[in-house]
Amino acid sequence: MITLVPAWAHHYDEFWAAIRRRNLWFIKLRYFAVISLLAFLLIGQYLLDFQFSETQLTAILIIDFSILLYNLIIHRTRKYIGITPGQFNAMHLSLAQMFLDLASLIILVYFTGTIYSPLYMFFIFQFVIGSLILLGYLVYTVAVILILLYSALVILQHYSLIESHYISGLYITHPETHNLTYVILYLIVFSAMMLVTVYLTNTIARRLYKREQQLRETLNQLNEAEMQKQKYIMGVVHEIKTPIAAVQSFLDLILQNFLGPVSEQVEDKVKKARRRTEESIEMINDILRISKLKMLNLTDMEELDITESIQSIIDKVSENALSRKISIKYNDNRETNNLIKADKVLIELAISNIVNNAIKYNTENGIVEISLYNKDKELVIEISDNGIGIPKNEQQSVFLQFYRASNIKRGKLEGSGLGLSLVKEILERHKGRVEVDSPSIIGTADRPGTSFRIILPSTEKRARRRRKIKIISEI
Repeated sequence: MITLVPAWAHHYDEFWAAIRRRNLWFIKLRYFAVISLLAFLLIGQYLLDFQFSETQLTAILIIDFSILLYNLIIHRTRKYIGITPGQFNAMHLSLAQMFLDLASLIILVYFTGTIYSPLYMFFIFQFVIGSLILLGYLVYTVAVILILLYSALVILQHYSLIESHYISGLYITHPETHNLTYVILYLIVFSAMMLVTVYLTNTIARRLYKREQQLRETLNQLNEAEMQKQKYIMGVVHEIKTPIAAVQSFLDLILQNFLGPVSEQVEDKVKKARRRTEESIEMINDILRISKLKMLNLTDMEELDITESIQSIIDKVSENALSRKISIKYNDNRETNNLIKADKVLIELAISNIVNNAIKYNTENGIVEISLYNKDKELVIEISDNGIGIPKNEQQSVFLQFYRASNIKRGKLEGSGLGLSLVKEILERHKGRVEVDSPSIIGTADRPGTSFRIILPSTEKRARRRRKIKIISEI
């Protein structure tokens, strides 16, 4: 098998995607060539007074039909041709297309006058195309073969060793009046023009491919640097977490009266300090999660029944909701129990982040409502609350890292501003999205609340529909 692919491009998906796009583009262009050739015959015959011989008409029509036939075959089989080096791949298809086109063109040029044919300039077009796709040595080889073959046809025709096929009515003087000097000069100019075209086009294409290779290597280096940076951040942040956790343990000893009773004033201050250490650890955990996510490739994808994950999340947050006197309601409004294909840990992390926010930014005797329903081929998880809400002009900004809405009371509700950016990144990795509305569907004038919609593609496979679940966790 001829080696057509540079070593650096063997596993470069963008390279193969470009080759496949070009192959398809040339297939479409060939359909246009078939129509144009028919138009050349009709316009020349009936409008320009060209007089084609019966042999010429038959030959041109056969060539036109042949181009259409092999183009249809290539078009139909193209999608079955892979990109594996060492096997017949998209590059070999490009070479086959070029050979078929050149064979058709040289026969067409011969039957329309060879050296006097108005169609010979299409040779240059063919080699511009070939130089953009194929390796240099191969294009030069094909160009030399074509020059020799074309020169042989011209010489043989000049000495009447083969039959000449001129288009009557196209020339002012009879073509055969040209002498040998003109023929030789023409062939020299034609050969030089072909080789220079191949040289210039191939040089430009080779430089572009090299630059593309350099960009790919640079991208790999940047990705590696990003991985190292994330590892460094995780190490440093994790070390910061240790002394804060120790401080939290000492504060717990005071609050649990292991060091003796304390006054109400001191206890209040210690509780606030305890709450600040808890928020600091939560912020550190958010940073660690984001760092892990940036390093993570989603390799642990599986089909999930989301109801199990939601129930698990509700169980985990129930104690926090109880302490804040907030009710959690869950309604499964689906007609069929669609599954999703996802990384269970990451999806649960995204959902729990929004549920925890719905509790955190709610008020006493508030409500958090989780609704599950299908929309087209998507699964929608809608999490609504009747808490403080989000100002209209800030609703898209909440997904930016470190952004916090302006209506949050800084002294009472601390946070990192990283949670929702983490949610957005997780969902994008799952080809999903998150939407936000405030006021929410359960909000009121004094308690507008927020509705977040997690939208994920569901699989075609459907599990048997279980009894409709409505869990109301009255806290």
